[in-house]
Amino acid sequence: MGNRPASWRLSPDAPHVPLIVAHRGMPKAAPENTIEGFRLAHAAGADAIELDVRLTKDKKVVVIHDPTVNRTTNGRGSVRAMTLAELQRLDAGSWFSAKFAGAKVPTLDEVFEALPNDFLIDVEVKVFGLAYAQLVAATIEVIRRHDRLETAMLSSFSARALDEARRLEPPLARGYAWSRFRPYRLPPQWFLPLVKPTWVQPEQRALSPKLIAKCRRRGWPILAWDVDAGMDYAAIKKMGVQAVVTDDADILARQRGAKA
Repeated sequence: MGNRPASWRLSPDAPHVPLIVAHRGMPKAAPENTIEGFRLAHAAGADAIELDVRLTKDKKVVVIHDPTVNRTTNGRGSVRAMTLAELQRLDAGSWFSAKFAGAKVPTLDEVFEALPNDFLIDVEVKVFGLAYAQLVAATIEVIRRHDRLETAMLSSFSARALDEARRLEPPLARGYAWSRFRPYRLPPQWFLPLVKPTWVQPEQRALSPKLIAKCRRRGWPILAWDVDAGMDYAAIKKMGVQAVVTDDADILARQRGAKA
């Protein structure tokens, strides 16, 4: 754990790679996107966490994946229709286990305050239509407030959101994400020269030798997501990527430590 990188600004040949990025914390051990889960991921030896942010009705940046609170709290309704006070009255832990009763939907501010300043955090903005600019601006303001320009990365499936992030805060690392299945759309890698990402973030199933070679030529490190299903750290090292987002950060960290 003492060898964690101190910045997202890594080259494809950086010695720390592949980084282990804990997907929404430790979702097999704690409720997703909670401070409890993020602390477990840090303690387990993950290099970073990945989390999701949305805006509340009163324009606060909160950490939650879905557009509604239905799946991960004891409430119902849209995140953007609730104020922060309304959202934080909900229980975000009991659905997972009684042990986590009383866990809250955290703000991004609270996550930064709860974790060491040098711990890497990948912040995925969950954009809604043309409201992406508001969320990007609010997220960057939180990152600035906590002096996290080196240790935070702003990621999105939206090229427009990333372009806005580059306009507002050019030094901030940006990750361009996409999934394998994009019917009736141009391949997202066509947009890479326009987006100018710091990291390329394809779903694991979208990886190809051609894409890996292209990213290496351009100096774009690759963060592959949805890397689970029994893959061990030795196999991941052979993939040619620089980071993986996984639900099994604790297992991969133990495997890496055993081979060190």
